[in-house]
Amino acid sequence: MIAQAQHAPAPPSLDSLKSFDLTQYREDCWDRAQSRKCFKDDEPNTEVDWTEIDSKHRATTLTFRSLAELQSARGKLKVQENGLRAISINQANSWRPLNVTREMFEAIESAAGAAGLLLNLALSFHDKSMATEEAFSSAPTLSSNASALEIAYSFKYAIQKVESDKPESWSMRQTGVYQKYDIKSKHSTWIFMNPTKECLFQKRLMQLLLSPSHCAKLKDHPLLIHSILFATFFPNWRDYLAVYETRVLTVSNTTMTERIQDTLRVNHQMLTSIRSVESRCLPLQAIFRSFGKTLSMLHQGNDALRECGIVQHSSWQAMKQLLDNYDRSVDAYSQGALFVQGRAATTAQLIADTFSFKSSHTAQEQTDYMLDLTSSTVDDSTTVRVITIVTLIYLPSTFMATLLGMNSFFEMDPVTRKLIVSPQFWIFIVCSVPLTAVTVLYWWLRRKRDPKQGKGKAELEV
Repeated sequence: MIAQAQHAPAPPSLDSLKSFDLTQYREDCWDRAQSRKCFKDDEPNTEVDWTEIDSKHRATTLTFRSLAELQSARGKLKVQENGLRAISINQANSWRPLNVTREMFEAIESAAGAAGLLLNLALSFHDKSMATEEAFSSAPTLSSNASALEIAYSFKYAIQKVESDKPESWSMRQTGVYQKYDIKSKHSTWIFMNPTKECLFQKRLMQLLLSPSHCAKLKDHPLLIHSILFATFFPNWRDYLAVYETRVLTVSNTTMTERIQDTLRVNHQMLTSIRSVESRCLPLQAIFRSFGKTLSMLHQGNDALRECGIVQHSSWQAMKQLLDNYDRSVDAYSQGALFVQGRAATTAQLIADTFSFKSSHTAQEQTDYMLDLTSSTVDDSTTVRVITIVTLIYLPSTFMATLLGMNSFFEMDPVTRKLIVSPQFWIFIVCSVPLTAVTVLYWWLRRKRDPKQGKGKAELEV
């Protein structure tokens, strides 16, 4: 028999393939973006901030809230030589989709000429209900040829939500960065995906772009805007680690002076707090490693710009030194994070051992008490046993003496010296036998009921 072949989806045409592109199948990326809810379904509350800088460093700022506005303005916004374009797409908050629809995003892609890098970057900004992908950062990508230089990466950082030293006030956020530099026209296109409209980096960038003097400096080296992002958020890691290190050291110092015989000064809440510090430090190594890869990619971009003659040797050298300094800072923060994580793990283990030793000490005290109680019970049992044996020895004779000493039923004949039993002896038998039977029956019923009550109590406790 010949098996019928199942209908398989038709392969994409060769024209749709890009041999050296990470996103070979864009429909797969769109399906993934839809399942993750990276974009809004309709246009209400959509917003795109668009800034155009001409060759004379004059800025034009626009805000588009619909696809129609975006398409209407695209024909008027021409790519100018030695110009700069900055596009900002925000989220309502860091756990919500980007404030654009798929159609608006595709229009932005078309305007920037960003085929796959931008869409792949947007997959990190999606709707979620818990802190997922804390340790994941989109792999930094670089595309360089004779006509253009493209860079895309996501930058994760710590930010303090409120003015407070409490660790709970810190959270992790990310900014997506896409840059395309046209080597012939010397025009830079920047697209930023910010976690909120009030992102500090976006505010600082707009201040610089609206200043002709600062804007001219940014154009001197096409990679300088990356430094603005790093300088805004990267130093926060030191404060982030310091806050959590303070929490660990406070508990650690308390734990080290503990005596097992005294009342414990640590509790399970402290253990939970230290474990939370350890969990907050776990993703930092992956984040710092990803940032190190981003720096390596920017080094390659800096070298490519020098080879194309876009930047002079002095600017190339300055950027190289800046990136090297960031690289060394990453290493320092990574070592600090490892120390805090290790200190938290050691402190948590010390607290757990303290609880274990305290439980063992308490169990030993209870065992000693039960041993004393058992010894006392054994002594009492021995005493009761001796009394019982003595009673059993004397009980028969005592019974007979009591029985024969009852003058109402037994008399001694003065003549014959013989024992005379009274005809009324049946009264003793009639009274004593039922009383004995009632006593034995009560004991038997009580003995039968007590095991059932003990079994019922045990079932209730379980």
